[in-house]
Amino acid sequence: MNHFVVFLLTLIIQALQTACRSKGELVLENLALRQQVTALKQQRPRPHLHDSDRVFWLALRRGWARWADLLIIVKPETVVDWHRRRFRRHWTKISRRGKRPGRRPIDAETRELIRRMVAENNWGAPRVH
Repeated sequence: MNHFVVFLLTLIIQALQTACRSKGELVLENLALRQQVTALKQQRPRPHLHDSDRVFWLALRRGWARWADLLIIVKPETVVDWHRRRFRRHWTKISRRGKRPGRRPIDAETRELIRRMVAENNWGAPRVH
């Protein structure tokens, strides 16, 4: 009997809290819980998360402060790790876009012009730059 009263009080308190929340908060909470239920419905001992699941949680992490409160199927640290890995992959991909690192090589004609200017005018490196 005592457990039932505690359960009812908890239920009433949660209902009052829910009534005081904004509609946007409730929509995001509902979306977060539905996504997790969908992932848990898969018939596996451990839910297999697809890239779309990871993208969902990464986006939710960036756009909603309470994202970690509702996360059940993975640890919040895991989502942060996914975000860091995605960030690293993104910048690695950008840095490898067919470019060699460093400054572009100077063509032979320009190098010869610089050497001639130095020889004819007794200029040093600061003046040439």
